[in-house]
Amino acid sequence: MYESLANFGGGPPNSQHFKLYSRWGSGGWGMIMTGNVQVDPSHLSLGRDLVVPETLSPETIAPYVQLRQAMTTGTNSPRARPLAILQLNHTGRQSPLIIGGRGIFGGAPSAASSVPVRSKNKRDGVISQLAYRLLFPTPKTLSTEDISIVIERFVQGAQLAHEAGFDGIELHASHGYLISGFLSPKTNLRTDRYGFPKELTIIESILNRIRASVPQPFAIGIKVNAADYVAGSITEEQALDHIQEMASWRMLDFIEISGGDYERPDFVAPASPRQAFFANFSRLALKAIPQRDGMPVIMLTGSLRTKAVMTGTIRDGHAHLIGIGRPAVICPSYAKALFEPPSSKAAEANFSVEFPDPPSPFWLKILNTGLIGAGLNTAWHCALMWRIGNDMWSGLAVGPVKGGTLAVPDIGGIQALLELWRPWPSHSHIIILMLCFAFFVVIFFK
Repeated sequence: MYESLANFGGGPPNSQHFKLYSRWGSGGWGMIMTGNVQVDPSHLSLGRDLVVPETLSPETIAPYVQLRQAMTTGTNSPRARPLAILQLNHTGRQSPLIIGGRGIFGGAPSAASSVPVRSKNKRDGVISQLAYRLLFPTPKTLSTEDISIVIERFVQGAQLAHEAGFDGIELHASHGYLISGFLSPKTNLRTDRYGFPKELTIIESILNRIRASVPQPFAIGIKVNAADYVAGSITEEQALDHIQEMASWRMLDFIEISGGDYERPDFVAPASPRQAFFANFSRLALKAIPQRDGMPVIMLTGSLRTKAVMTGTIRDGHAHLIGIGRPAVICPSYAKALFEPPSSKAAEANFSVEFPDPPSPFWLKILNTGLIGAGLNTAWHCALMWRIGNDMWSGLAVGPVKGGTLAVPDIGGIQALLELWRPWPSHSHIIILMLCFAFFVVIFFK
């Protein structure tokens, strides 16, 4: 999950990251994955992203060594420690103006093709459509030389992970980011070797270069969309074909199933009451991959909250692995509690944890925009992570409840959005954001 804890403008992990990940490191998890670490500092998401350093040296690698140590020092047994995975990403066309790392006049982001981000939700109002146009200009198409540079940036990210002692990396090819943009006919209009029907070329090139550059053992996973479910976009059948072909390369260790993008931000929208949202697709993916040595395992994420659903997902053959995001923010030790055997049937019956929903203020309904609602959900979880990273909150207690739990902090919607950029690192960034805010006020209320 995106932490929003790095310096404004992107940078290395810091003490807040170390405290947050040490909480997860002692939480009983089998694998801990960072939020997306951007391979290009000029393509940030919300301004406070972790970034792969321009050059690798003992000084630039050291913060990532500390991060890996925080993730893995929660147990005394090396065999029981969680795997530490660095998630690598390039935000592509979804890197916004102002806070995306290119400054006020830094120009448009890069993408597979010059297709702008626009809302595909018919319920979104005029303000939502205007927000998309203001935040996401039409991107510029990457040249083949630019793509070669991007590939090398991912390779450098993998080398960073290896030098810092991580067990592996995950390529973020979901949620509408750069690699995901190559996989969809909606956003990949290219006619060269990176266009359809060779849309997987960029991923295969990245994997080949990483495998040639990083010694084994080193795990590599990839996060992909189940399907965008938007006219003209990738279909479920195409997504399954992608998974089968990528598995046949025998260069991947796991494939994570997710879904959504900024145009239909299901991946950061409030959790659906129906759990295991992409379970049916992950089951098809699992069946499509031959179960033999050298083949990747399938990991399912998205709206998994209860022990019964998680157990059923594995038992019924929907996935090999379960990924948990938002519940792990609210309950950092949730995994440990899940695996502790109950002392009695009564204890098993009382095993519970409440996962409260983020605030849904009245003004959100007035604005009628899914993007702001999804951003509010992300901001609320980031505010909780900020409190954990600053020793202001330790998360909910779970398991048999005796005497209640430590309550989730009361954080309002606007407060959560403002806290995405707290503390302010410099006066210049305050001025930039004030100008941005004034610009939006003039546009919305003129």
